[in-house]
Amino acid sequence: MFKVDMHIHSVLGGDAIIQPDEVVACAINAGLDAICITEHHSFELSQPFDAISTDTGFPIIRGMEYKAKEGHLLVFGVNMSRTDMPSQMPMQQVVQWVANHGGIAIPAHPFQPDMFGGMLGEDLLTLKQIIAVETMNGSASNDENKKAENAAQKMGWRMVGGSDAHGPNSIGKAYTVFQDKINNADQLVEALKTSNYYPCHAHEQKV
Repeated sequence: MFKVDMHIHSVLGGDAIIQPDEVVACAINAGLDAICITEHHSFELSQPFDAISTDTGFPIIRGMEYKAKEGHLLVFGVNMSRTDMPSQMPMQQVVQWVANHGGIAIPAHPFQPDMFGGMLGEDLLTLKQIIAVETMNGSASNDENKKAENAAQKMGWRMVGGSDAHGPNSIGKAYTVFQDKINNADQLVEALKTSNYYPCHAHEQKV
């Protein structure tokens, strides 16, 4: 088993209290084998994590969390800037752009309402070119996660998990279990497209 928390934020994104230099220790303490840093709307902000990964030998994969018109996407394998895709664009357009550039876009916490009560919800079922959905989000409720899981099963999509950590104690609360080791974004994208994996909550570890 290779455990990857695919959804973590840090102080570099301006809305979390996780310091970059504490991430690896927290991840190891949580039993993780790799993590993904997904700052909001920016791939570049997480650049300092490359050096941390190199210095520690712990895989830190950089992605980003994008806010589309209908909800959020975790984007991996492509350096998408605001010039490429401004915020609040239609989700289907973003999913297709990412796929066309060799990456993968994963709807995140699709049934979790935002501060205004909006969410992707059942519109998730209308999306094309979806490979996987975040069905285990550490900040979402059990009911919200279950609705995402049901939608993924209905559509035949794969499922991932991530803590959505904004504080160090939340790192590893939810994660994705892969069969093989993943060292970088290219390997992650390939694994997401071709291998078997499943989401897991820290309190219900599977073997």
